[in-house]
Amino acid sequence: PNSSMAAPEAAAAESALSDDELVVDYSVLKTCGTEDVARGALDVLNKALATKRMDLRGRDLADESFMKVIKAIGIFAKLKRLLPTRTSVLPVTEIDLSGNTLITFTPHPISGVPEASQRTLQPLQLAVQFVRVSTDAQVIRMEDCNLQGTTHDKDDKIEQEVIRLVKKFGAGKEARYAKEVSLAGNKFETEFAKKVIEAAYWERIRHPDKENLPKLYLDLRRNRIRNRDRVLEELRAGQNAGGAINVAEASDPEDNRQKALIVVDLGDQIDRSLTPIKAMRLPTERTRPRAASPAARQPSASPAAGRRRSRSASRGGAAPARKSPSRSYSKRRADSGERRGGGGGEGRGGGRNRSRSERGGVGGNRSRGAGGGDR
Repeated sequence: PNSSMAAPEAAAAESALSDDELVVDYSVLKTCGTEDVARGALDVLNKALATKRMDLRGRDLADESFMKVIKAIGIFAKLKRLLPTRTSVLPVTEIDLSGNTLITFTPHPISGVPEASQRTLQPLQLAVQFVRVSTDAQVIRMEDCNLQGTTHDKDDKIEQEVIRLVKKFGAGKEARYAKEVSLAGNKFETEFAKKVIEAAYWERIRHPDKENLPKLYLDLRRNRIRNRDRVLEELRAGQNAGGAINVAEASDPEDNRQKALIVVDLGDQIDRSLTPIKAMRLPTERTRPRAASPAARQPSASPAAGRRRSRSASRGGAAPARKSPSRSYSKRRADSGERRGGGGGEGRGGGRNRSRSERGGVGGNRSRGAGGGDR
């Protein structure tokens, strides 16, 4: 019986690929691009299998370079037959991704305000998916990963991925929870941090084993959380949609920490706020203070102002006054009157004098006649 059981194991060992064969595999090279990147990813996996701790801390990977390593580790695990089924996980209980840029903010093409696009969210989404699906991690560290969040927004992709780290992994009997999550050194603000704490608490309080609820230690040091005492007071007082939350701070007495379901470390906060950044939305452009305008300049006399002349004047002589339509019409009437009267002096002026004398004469006769009648 012992020989029959050892035969399959020996066959599997013989069929297993060596490290030199793994790094030149077609799928590996297509993902990594170079053999050096592939060998580096394989070294990370081999050390993780030996220590149960996957360490990518301080590699300063970002965007494509980070995703190449994570994808290559998954390919190596399948080639090693460590992940034969959909529910299989690597025997890794701790994963450290600190010091790698998981989010890259790019300026908006119109406003210029930095934002997280669907493309730049992929490293974070891949990391969270790998932790939840491919490992048995109970300790997760994502410190100094350029993560940030200002307010609670259900459409915020960063918030969704961070909350997935503090929620349940798997379903049914395969469900598991992280015991420690470190998000220190990022840029989370007050409302964002409160939402993460609330999500972690309500996910754990629904656990069927009420006597052994899965606890969580959440490290939020070196973020942008203001008034940490007020934050804990509001959570304990139930100033949220669900009710009071049993949370303690890392500096509280041992008894309080033992009774709390969530223990959070809010020390060493940076007192500086950020401009809100929302994924997949057009951000509001920040208003910049206008620079003080210089003193108004007095208009200077232009040397050419007095010498400006019309085009007609430059040809010799003063420019003729522009005739209005009314004057032209009056002159035409006067010219026609001269032709009818036959005299130059009896034109427009003569006709006016005669009418005035006639009116005066009539008036005068009337006045004299009336006076004579009195006399």
